[in-house]
Amino acid sequence: MDLALLYDVLDVSEDFGPGYLLFAARKQHYTLPYLVLSALAREGAPMSEAARGELARAQRRAAHYEAVLERVAAEVPVRPVKGPLLARAYPPDLLRPQGDLDLVTVGEPDLWRAVRLLMADRPRHVGVSVLGAPERHVVVTLSGPAEDPLLDPELRVEVATAALVGDQGAVPIRAVMPADVLTSNLLALAEERFQRPFHPRDAIDLHQLGRSADLSAGLSPPELVAAASLYHLAPELAELLAYAQEKAPLGALAPLVGDALAAAADAERARRAAVPADAPLAPGAEAALAAGVPLYGMPLRRTEEQLAARAGWERARVHRFGGDEALLLTPVGDYLLVTGELVGQEQYDAALRELDGLAGESA
Repeated sequence: MDLALLYDVLDVSEDFGPGYLLFAARKQHYTLPYLVLSALAREGAPMSEAARGELARAQRRAAHYEAVLERVAAEVPVRPVKGPLLARAYPPDLLRPQGDLDLVTVGEPDLWRAVRLLMADRPRHVGVSVLGAPERHVVVTLSGPAEDPLLDPELRVEVATAALVGDQGAVPIRAVMPADVLTSNLLALAEERFQRPFHPRDAIDLHQLGRSADLSAGLSPPELVAAASLYHLAPELAELLAYAQEKAPLGALAPLVGDALAAAADAERARRAAVPADAPLAPGAEAALAAGVPLYGMPLRRTEEQLAARAGWERARVHRFGGDEALLLTPVGDYLLVTGELVGQEQYDAALRELDGLAGESA
C-alpha cells in the first residue's frame, strides 16, 4: 500500500498532487481521508498544521474504538465486525478508515450487558431497533460528539444480536459470522451491497486482505465459495471481487474472481427468485412485529432513575396498546416502535400517555 496505489484506486493523476487526491477521497467516503493522510505522513510529504491535526484526531478516534472494544470484550462476549478485523490487514503506520464500531453478541442478555458498559460514556443518542420473527433481534446504536464536532463525524458504536440482517426479503438474518477472519471480513463487506454500491474503500480493503499473509495463508477457494452460498451472499461477493479487481491487485483473492463464484451466484439468484413475494403488510407496529420487518424506536424517555431500576433486565419488553401500536421498554429507555421516519403528533402524544399509565401502575 502506497500513495501510487491510492492515486490509482481513486482515479486521480499523480500530476494533480496530494491535495487533489485528498479531495477525491473526501468525495468517495468520509473516512477515506484518514487513510490518505496517514499514507502522506508515512512517505514524509509536507503537511500543514491543519492536516496533521486531522490525522492526529483520526488516530485518537481509532484508539478510542480500540479501547472501547477492549473494555467491553473484557466483560462481555462480543465479536467485532469489519473495522477492527479489517485493520489487521493494514500496516501499523496506515490508518484503516473506520467510521464506527460494530459489535455482535449472542442473545439479548449479553447485548444489554454491553450496552450498559457503553452507557458509561454518556452517549448523546441511544437508538434501538428490532427485527426478525419468530426470533427477535435487537440493534442498539449509541452515538456522541467527536473530538471536533464541527469537522469530524460523530462517534458511533452499534451492538446487535445479528451479524448480518439481509435484505429484508429473500436474504434472511444470519446471526453468527464464520469463525475464519478472512471469510468473515469478505462476507461482511459483501453484505454492504444491500445498503449501498461498492466504493473505493471496499477495493482497498480487499487489496489489503489479499496481501495479508496472516489472513490469507489458509485461503481455500472452495470453502469460501461454500461459505458465500451458506450465507446467501455469492452474487454480492462476486460483484465485490470484480469491482475491486478493476481498482487494485487482489493478491491471494484473485483466483476467486470470475468463474469461481459464478455457479454459486447463479444458484443464489435462482433461489431468491423462487421465494414468494411477501403479502402487503397491514399498517401498524403489531403487523410489523409479526412479520419480522424492522421497527425503529422513537425515543420517549430515558432517566438515570430508570436505568438503575432496570439494572436486572436482560431483555427488552414489547407493550402493545391502541390496537396496532407498541412500546419497547428497554434497560436503557422507552421507545415508540415505528415503521417509518415520520410520526404524527397524535401518535406521539398517545404513546406518552400510555407510558405515563404504565408508570402509574408500577408506582
